[in-house]
Amino acid sequence: GFYSLRLYEVKGSTISDPTMVHLGLRRYNRIHRNSIENYTGHVRSIKGTADIALRDVQDLYYYGTMDVGTPPQTIRVLFDTGSSDLWVPSNKICSNDTNYCSNHNTYTHSKSSTYKTSGKKFHVKYGSGEVYGFVSQDNIAVANLQVQDQTFGEATFIDTQTADSQFDGIFGLAYPAISEMQTNPPFVNMIKQGVVNEPVFAFYLNKASDSSSGDSSSGEGAELVLGGVDPNHYTGDFTYTPVIEQTYWKIQIDGITLGSNEICSTYPAIPDSGTSLLYGPSEFTDQINQAIGGEESDGTYIVDCTTIDSLPDVTIYIGGKPFVLHPQDYIISMPTESGEDVCVSTFIGSDNLSFFILGDVFMRKYYTVFDMGNNQVGFALAQ
Repeated sequence: GFYSLRLYEVKGSTISDPTMVHLGLRRYNRIHRNSIENYTGHVRSIKGTADIALRDVQDLYYYGTMDVGTPPQTIRVLFDTGSSDLWVPSNKICSNDTNYCSNHNTYTHSKSSTYKTSGKKFHVKYGSGEVYGFVSQDNIAVANLQVQDQTFGEATFIDTQTADSQFDGIFGLAYPAISEMQTNPPFVNMIKQGVVNEPVFAFYLNKASDSSSGDSSSGEGAELVLGGVDPNHYTGDFTYTPVIEQTYWKIQIDGITLGSNEICSTYPAIPDSGTSLLYGPSEFTDQINQAIGGEESDGTYIVDCTTIDSLPDVTIYIGGKPFVLHPQDYIISMPTESGEDVCVSTFIGSDNLSFFILGDVFMRKYYTVFDMGNNQVGFALAQ
């Protein structure tokens, strides 16, 4: 069993022998970003390894907790490998949106003795909306991993879709090059400040139905490890592939097949913990969705639930190895307003996308390790 760790930060203290941190994540349902054209990807610790328990909300997104300031103020964040900025909601948001503040944690910088102002503003756009406010600095902690003087955004405006989420802020885990605030993301600072044992983090994303809580809509058991990997959550060997562009975690896939038919050959892809589904150029996703008998509805393909067991596998080749998604992996059941379930393909197309996005659907099946030291990504069968 995994658990949510309360994250403590003691002013002025240092951990002389930090450990790897395992963070439990909670999962939450977020279908997909409305306009993928504007795509910006929305912890167990041995010197430092942190285990972060993640909460899963209906298989659509996963969040955990971190602390900001001295004394610590706890914020729920989506740990997002598809973006590079950290932002948290400012308490100043409450003056215009009291409803938001009744459902979310906010950060009050006047209560922190380690807060520093920057005088700058920030504006981050996601496929589903935008967030803006001003830039601040403070100490942060994720489990027992502490970062001094982290630059982050204090949001004074959060778009409705993001505000409706169960997390409060977003914790970017991609490379500094795509930071809107032109600063080091927290994990880069953990490496620079010597807090983590290894410059590596890894995600285990379980399914809501795997949750032991009995609540299928949101579950615990998912985990982010900062500073290492958790051998209990994968089986077999990792297949590593190099990062081809240090912006997102962009890698090259060798090809995709549907059954025995080739859908595409070599193509860039981004493993993205902040995206629920599987995105790609429409020319490829349409081939898959039409071949499985999908009927298009507002960009999503509906599949006859009775046919799922007879549909072909989708195989994504990475590092010369096959990574298979069975129809039970790439078709999900979604409730409709009428109360009936429909079966939906998780392959979503965009005419303006020049890479695939391997979202949580893929990362649930394959334990994913992000190695910033060697600029590579590794995949192994999750367990």
